[in-house]
Order: sequence, then C-alpha cells, then structure tokens
Amino acid sequence: MRIWLVAGFIALAGNAFGVEPAATPADPAQPDPTRGPLWSLDLNSSYVSGSRIQKVHNFGSQAQFHHEFEALRNFHLFDKYYLQVGIDYDRYDFSRSNSVFPYALSGVALEGAISYWDGDEFFPLLTLKPGVYYTRDYITLNSFDLKVRLAAGFKVHDKVHLVLGFEADVYQEIPVFPVAGFNWEITDKVNLRAVFPEPRLSYNPNKNVEIFITGEVGGGSYRNGPTEDPRTNNAILEYTEDRAGTGISYTLKKGVSFEGSAGWSIQRRFNYFRAGPDFASKGALYLKLDFSLDLF
Repeated sequence: MRIWLVAGFIALAGNAFGVEPAATPADPAQPDPTRGPLWSLDLNSSYVSGSRIQKVHNFGSQAQFHHEFEALRNFHLFDKYYLQVGIDYDRYDFSRSNSVFPYALSGVALEGAISYWDGDEFFPLLTLKPGVYYTRDYITLNSFDLKVRLAAGFKVHDKVHLVLGFEADVYQEIPVFPVAGFNWEITDKVNLRAVFPEPRLSYNPNKNVEIFITGEVGGGSYRNGPTEDPRTNNAILEYTEDRAGTGISYTLKKGVSFEGSAGWSIQRRFNYFRAGPDFASKGALYLKLDFSLDLF
C-alpha cells in the first residue's frame, strides 16, 4: 500500500511541475508475443479400416489404430531459435496378428531438438530421438535405437524456400534417407509445402481456418519380439504406410488448434528386410484427428 501511495505522490508532483511521468514498464506477467511457448503438446489418433494383406488372403482383413503423444519443454536460446526437450510415445494396434504380423508396434523415446520459431509454429532443424522401439509388448535390450533428422530451409525467392536434409536410422532398410523439397507461398491464402514426409497444399480462407490436400508417409522401424518363426524372431521390422487425403484445421486461438482429415491409405507394408518376409496390404479408408496445444 505504501508503494502505491509513494508512486501516486511522485506522479502528482511531476504533473504539478510540468514534468512528464515516466513510461510504465510492461507487465512481466504478460507473455511476450514474439517469444515461443514454454510447452508444446500434440496428440493425434487415426484409424484405418480393414484391408487384406496381399499374398496371404486367408489371413483376413486387418484394421489399424494409431495413437501418438508428444510433450516438449521449450527453452529459448537466441533470436528465434529454441531447444526443445521432452518425450514422444506412439503405438500402432492391429485387429489381427500372428508371428509375422504383430498385434502392436510401439515407440517410447526421449526427444531433443533445435528448432526455429516463426511466430506460429516450430520448425525442427535437428532432432534426436533415442528410445526403445519394439513390437507386441516385448522390450528387449536390442530394441534401443537412435533416430536422427536434420533439415534446414534456404530462401531462394521472397515466396519460395528450399528444404534440404536427411533422416538417419540404422534400423531402416535405407539407413540414411535424403529429405528434400520446397515451400512456396503461392498467394496470401494458398501455400504449397512439398516436403517429405507430409507434403501439403493448403488454402486459408481466413486466419483461423486451413483447408488442405495432403500426403503422408508414416511408420517406423522396430525390433520384433521372440516368435516361433525363425525369420521374424528378434528381427528388425520396418513398417510403412502411404496415405493421401484432405482435411480441415481450425485454430481456436493462438496455440490451440484442431485438425481432422480423411482419405485413402494406399498401402501398409511389413518389411523384415534383413530376414526376408515382405508383405503389403491393399488400400483402405482412413480417418485422422489431431489436437495441438501450446502453453505460453
């Protein structure tokens, strides 16, 4: 109370002598709009309807459920660059399984990234994901893996950025895979991001709504658990899925967004590239929901 009385007296004295009062400093409790959020949370879930796996038609139709949760703490480094540290958990569940086709694929990883904040979202430049990647519910000593992604953007025109980099994972059939593409702001409302693994053509009728056409390459590599089949027993399984669809994203307010999409899962592939078995499914419909939350 005494502090407010003294402040009021000084202000009155200044007015009395024709002195301009000092500018009031910004409230430190208010978030800086130029800074990124303290936390970034993302939850997405998808469902692929049943489809038969080619060459094993007697196996029947197999549906797939996928869930992923990511939580990152963001530490400001300098300018618009941040260190992000957190966890990433993702899991695929399948409606049918046997010794070749697991009933689940899971990944539990620590995540570290150097990212660029553009004012609306983070763009990871270097990402490291050390963790365990396993099938069914068997976590073994050799299920530990380190996944690395490095990608950077280069401005080649006022509206065009080139993206170059690579992904590295010794548990993939191709251990080092190139990442290349471009982002083209065609107009103020239309944008083309032709970058692996999620190219997207989007239209923004207003600042809160995005309507898009997208492609997606999902999946990962996992250490299979013990099975009675010598080809798949403790073998490495690379699971991939190719999708194409359309959807809509809505931003409720800065840092809170919902996204829904639907389309066609072109192919799901189970590839034991070191042991031999390699099977692909037929196409099927898919639905996907995504919720993102930034805490400032």
